[in-house]
Amino acid sequence: MKLLAGLLLVTTLPAFANTPKHTGELLYQVKESFLKSGESPEIKIFRPHAKADINDIKQKMIDSGKYEFVEFNTIETNDLNDEGQTELKNDPNFFTQWQHRKIETLRAWDTTQGLSETIVAVCDSGVEKGHEDLKGRVLAKGWDFVDRDSDANPVTSHGTFVAGLIAATADNALGGAGVAPQVKILPLRITDEYGSTSMRTITNCIRYAANAGARVINVSFTGVQSSSVESAGKYARKKGALLVYSAGNQGQNRSSWPDHKNVMAVGATNSYDTRWTYRTSDNKVGGSNYGNFVDLVAPGHNMFSTTTYITHNPGSARYRRGSGTSYSAPIASAVAALIFSVNPSLTPDEVEEIMINSCDKIGDQYYFGAGRVNAYQAVKLALKTL
Repeated sequence: MKLLAGLLLVTTLPAFANTPKHTGELLYQVKESFLKSGESPEIKIFRPHAKADINDIKQKMIDSGKYEFVEFNTIETNDLNDEGQTELKNDPNFFTQWQHRKIETLRAWDTTQGLSETIVAVCDSGVEKGHEDLKGRVLAKGWDFVDRDSDANPVTSHGTFVAGLIAATADNALGGAGVAPQVKILPLRITDEYGSTSMRTITNCIRYAANAGARVINVSFTGVQSSSVESAGKYARKKGALLVYSAGNQGQNRSSWPDHKNVMAVGATNSYDTRWTYRTSDNKVGGSNYGNFVDLVAPGHNMFSTTTYITHNPGSARYRRGSGTSYSAPIASAVAALIFSVNPSLTPDEVEEIMINSCDKIGDQYYFGAGRVNAYQAVKLALKTL
């Protein structure tokens, strides 16, 4: 079999029967007992001949017993919901962002707003570094996995929105504020202009971020159930980084999805501390996925944050609203960043334990995991580790 280097395929190849949308490739990881001397257990990619039966090849690889997993290199998206997104023309104040009251951000800030040495990687559609509310918060150089350069300029507004929820500047009379406004964002672009990417690119981004020194890695995309994500999360933890991943917006019971040990899966709540759901005018329904795979939840409905207006959508509004687990994940990522800032010597396992133990219990674990994040309680527990 000829192995190809990882690449982003932005066009979906014809799907095979009973398989998800994918790039026509397989991702796999060889079991350590079958590795050659000195070979590392990396996620690898295999692209079959065009006339080959990819389902048959996948099953034969699984049956061989040589692999930790074999799965399709699926096409993933930022999973925008059908509620729509509202751009605002006037800068609101801090209290427009209801999440701060709910998770007690101001009380957490009595201890820390984060450290500039704490890096949160945003694997997304790029970040508007020159945004008025993100100046100085975004590292000058990131990485663009599509154009293969260090600009990571945005091609959609999604990544900029995520970055603002984490680290938008506080007390500058502009827009709102991130939960951890003193940390730094590592901008990493993984999508095309339609917000699509491949699982291979997502996992490459996770590994890149871990190698670059990120303490928290935020991925607000579909695909949390993938074995490749778990493998990348394990790699990140060994490097000292916590992988935070959105739970998805289909509003479905995902009882069949695995509860990955090395991935923090985050669901979304509304301001009433109930599971975020929605129904459109044409009766489409959705909301935060639920099941045992969800580790905890965070605010994700009617969120207000930064959007693109310089390098993408020039001249448009600087802020907008949006809903989804894409936006609850960065709230959790920011809380994790505050914990790392209190005590940088903590391991990802210890940070996750603090987050779990500091959550507000708001309902059934099947829907809410350990509960809804509380920044103040998390910081208070982190202080006890010093």
